[in-house]
Amino acid sequence: MMETDLKKVISSKTGDIDVIMLHSQKGGPGKTTLSCNIAYELARRGHKTVLIDLDIAQPTIHQIFQIPEEAIEYTINDILLGKIQVMEETLIETDNPNLSLILAESRVDYGEGLLSLMKSIQDHAFFILHEMVKSLQKFGYQYVIFDCAPGYRSESVHAATVADARIFVLRPSTFSFEGAKQMLLDIYKKMNISSMNFFVFNQVPPDLSEKNRELLDLWIKELIEEYKPHCIEFLDILPISFEIMELSMNGKYIFPQKTELFKKMCYILETVISKIHDDKGK
Repeated sequence: MMETDLKKVISSKTGDIDVIMLHSQKGGPGKTTLSCNIAYELARRGHKTVLIDLDIAQPTIHQIFQIPEEAIEYTINDILLGKIQVMEETLIETDNPNLSLILAESRVDYGEGLLSLMKSIQDHAFFILHEMVKSLQKFGYQYVIFDCAPGYRSESVHAATVADARIFVLRPSTFSFEGAKQMLLDIYKKMNISSMNFFVFNQVPPDLSEKNRELLDLWIKELIEEYKPHCIEFLDILPISFEIMELSMNGKYIFPQKTELFKKMCYILETVISKIHDDKGK
């Protein structure tokens, strides 16, 4: 992608619609579950919201919301490949009238379509992603949540340039920490994404030893220092929830409102939205 094209997209604001992406270095830190809960909570509060599954290789949002495959006529794959435009038929309703989904194809052959390594396909998908957000704004949506593929997949990189805010989700492990640090340097810093970047540590044991708590604090400081002169902000530590783990065994992933995890998720959501609105108000 040419640098001038990228600058045009970054400088093109999405107006009254707020776009939040969640990303991770590897699968497993709970990024998708957090994406679904953020979108669901926005809708519960009365905001018209679209949750988009950008994990083309391993989509799971259709499973979380228990959408049968026969009910999925169009997917994000079709949109990004230019086969169709965003329309009412591409948006799948949920039990909350304010929450719609755009799902991904669950069976995709590597090397074909969006998993092709052809640059022309990837560049085409980039610009369609940007136009898709503008179309959703015209439909009256207030929020778009991207659940991105982990790692360096191109659609995740594209979403980073379109989003108003980016939330990086890590697990409390040396592997996750080192991988996140490298990715922030390889993608976000090189793309000159200088603001509205956040990170959280998820699935943290509630009874950390003093030594490991100090280590976690050290990792937080190091990630912030590594990203300078740009800014990345630490949001919160999300605890492991055995209650949520048990619910997920029965196909339930939305956090009960009485749980500590729900309260912390709401804090994260409110903090990010407040900062987006402050930034757009400048």
